[in-house]
Amino acid sequence: MKTWQKLVLVTLLMVLILGARVYFVWKERQDPGVIGRQAEAGPRPTQDELAYVKLMLINSFAMAKQLEGTTVWVKAGYSLPYYPYAGGSVEFGKRVGVLPAAEKLAISKIVKAVAPAKEENRVPHGSRQYFAVFTIAGPDTEAGTFAAPIGYIEGDNERFYTDQLFYYDDPKTIYDNWPKPVWDAVALHTPTLGMSENQARMAAGILIESDSTEIGNRTVMYDAGPKKWTVTFQKGVATAVKAG
Repeated sequence: MKTWQKLVLVTLLMVLILGARVYFVWKERQDPGVIGRQAEAGPRPTQDELAYVKLMLINSFAMAKQLEGTTVWVKAGYSLPYYPYAGGSVEFGKRVGVLPAAEKLAISKIVKAVAPAKEENRVPHGSRQYFAVFTIAGPDTEAGTFAAPIGYIEGDNERFYTDQLFYYDDPKTIYDNWPKPVWDAVALHTPTLGMSENQARMAAGILIESDSTEIGNRTVMYDAGPKKWTVTFQKGVATAVKAG
């Protein structure tokens, strides 16, 4: 067999193999069961999981100053202590309490202060702490100007926790799929039957203990400042809510 004939045979064989491969791929894709099985490979994300939650990735005092004149909402409910702010000073000896979940804060400025060594406020002291100075209005808070720790500096190292502490957009726009009764309960900081864990967290805060790591199928105990809640979840919704 001549060389050119061998080349023709090799080329023809490759074309046949490629054609068979294309045919079988096409045939497989005509089976709706394949598409169905692929779609069932994993659970679909929930609307809450698809929601856009803005992050600012603040890593310096200069960047933190961008928060001045903005409004934020408390993400880390019932975990962040706050103090009166007067005369340009944080009044550590008059600690007010902890900020409720989803509370709206109007930040006026970002300042530095040295916290007393004995003052535990969930943020490392470093050489100085950074504070957000704000006003707040709500049924569980006092009128006035306050300050809450949002970060610290130690040497050249600056650390901020603002992305963990705050929403930068109104949670009602982030989770606009939640019905009005849920938001009414959130405003009262009260978990209710039928809530998801994310909704209960928005109402009762992030300080929890639970009997399992299986989110949506467990009993969760919330430390909501002056109140305690025990909520049982089954298949993603609250089936029992108990105060105390």
